[in-house]
Amino acid sequence: MSGVRPAAGAPVRPAPMERGGYNERSRLQAGGGAHGLPVIARAFERMPLGDGPLTIADYGCAQGRNSLAPISATIAEIRARLGVDAPVSVVHTDQPDNDFATLFALLRDSEDSYLREPNVFASAVGRSFYEQVLPSESVTFGWCSYAIHWLSGAPVASAGHIWGRLTTGEIRRAFERRSADDWRMFLTHRAAELQPGGCLVVVQPSMPGHEPSTFPMLMGWAQAELDAMAEDGTLRRSEAARMTVLCYERYPADVRAPFADGDFRGLVLVEDFLNDLPDPFWGAYQATGDAETLADKYVGFFQAPFRPSLLAALDPDRDAGFRKAFSDRLETGLRNRILAEPQPLMTPLAVHVSLIQKQI
Repeated sequence: MSGVRPAAGAPVRPAPMERGGYNERSRLQAGGGAHGLPVIARAFERMPLGDGPLTIADYGCAQGRNSLAPISATIAEIRARLGVDAPVSVVHTDQPDNDFATLFALLRDSEDSYLREPNVFASAVGRSFYEQVLPSESVTFGWCSYAIHWLSGAPVASAGHIWGRLTTGEIRRAFERRSADDWRMFLTHRAAELQPGGCLVVVQPSMPGHEPSTFPMLMGWAQAELDAMAEDGTLRRSEAARMTVLCYERYPADVRAPFADGDFRGLVLVEDFLNDLPDPFWGAYQATGDAETLADKYVGFFQAPFRPSLLAALDPDRDAGFRKAFSDRLETGLRNRILAEPQPLMTPLAVHVSLIQKQI
């Protein structure tokens, strides 16, 4: 691959969501995931259900709040078919360093917890969904929302930009290849885990039409702040070059590509659709004109999922004081830009939903 070095020295995997913060700062992700909820019922209309305990797999659970509604909806479908006492096992999966403590505290304490239902059991697996995480043919139904756009690792050592879709040339093509390979890898392992006839619903951010990227203004501003810190010596050039969030959104055609010749590893793409996803923070600002709240919401959205990736790119000798000062400066810079020029930063954005079934 001409002009692009292998990813040696780059983060080998995405950094986990910010501990204790993602549940409170993932409103946009929750709104996107809601587009997949009606598909759960359509999945169960197609699925055979056995007599034994049924297993629901939640792929990429993070800290769990956005999983409560879809898992509860899935349990309701099972109970409608098999009765209120049907035993259900729910397995949440994420990276080993995910904040599982917050997940289990949420399941214990939340009024919306599905564990308030009888005969439902929760567990977790700390392993990347880019490998097999559960026994073959053990999963009845799988749910994956706002997780599969995170890549398995950095496709290049130094992308030179915070957002993969805003890179160019060979670097951009390296991201495209990694995204395509990761999607096929994810499907391959789910094909092994699903029971014959089992279904998988995948919700992921996408782009309407032929827009080149989501969040071009937000990520452009963040990159400008990083460039300024590299220019004045706050950041080392090598650190700034490594600061890339390992996300890469797919177009609907990218999602459909593995199924172009029919089934893929015994999986069939039953249906898929694309819906626009309005910017929730901008809508509130238009109603109130409160720029401070708008800045709080946008910066909060940026912090929880993306700040850990930037901190992971710092050299090991950077102490806690430097890391905090770096975070504070970046977020203050973003806040000041938002206050000076309020505008919608979560556009263009759409959500893609796919229903996939394993052949019997």
